[in-house]
Amino acid sequence: MTSDHIIFAGVEFSSGRKPVTFAGLDENLNITAREKWEISDVLSCMQEYENSVLAINIPAAKLGQAVYADLKRKLVQAGFKPFSHKSNPKQLIETNTQDCFRALSGHKLFPRRALEGRLQRSAILYEQGLQISDPVDIFEEITRYKLVQGILPLENLASSNELDALVAAYLAWMSVNRPGQIVPKGEFVLPVGE
Repeated sequence: MTSDHIIFAGVEFSSGRKPVTFAGLDENLNITAREKWEISDVLSCMQEYENSVLAINIPAAKLGQAVYADLKRKLVQAGFKPFSHKSNPKQLIETNTQDCFRALSGHKLFPRRALEGRLQRSAILYEQGLQISDPVDIFEEITRYKLVQGILPLENLASSNELDALVAAYLAWMSVNRPGQIVPKGEFVLPVGE
């Protein structure tokens, strides 16, 4: 049975047994899913919704390109159409998540896998209204004792792949809720820069 609610989803690719990092948002920017999945899991989830917008971070690495091509082919078979401003219940957006973060912040980005890069990207998403923990709260829990012991309270901080999937899902959300704030740029769709 399909849901009449809409899901705004984002996908990031990596290597491994479960090569897809998936993030889903509802209309209020609550995170409904944040998972490491196989392609079949993504398709199964997306088919549960009558209306869905899926944004995919196009991978630069050859390893991710094969998974991307396979997922895209299966999504088209499942009825997904390329992004347009026309009303279509299942839309597919292609993007570059690092360019999304740059456009949303308007500033230089720290490296995506570094702690400061993850904190920066979390702060960008938090400021956009995503219902995530405020990344600044981490600093309240850091003490000299914890640093000496090698304990950092990072359990609520998303991984770089999760952050990329979340910003892609946010772009999908923007395509419906703030269409004037996104723009096609070449093969990608990106937020309008500040």
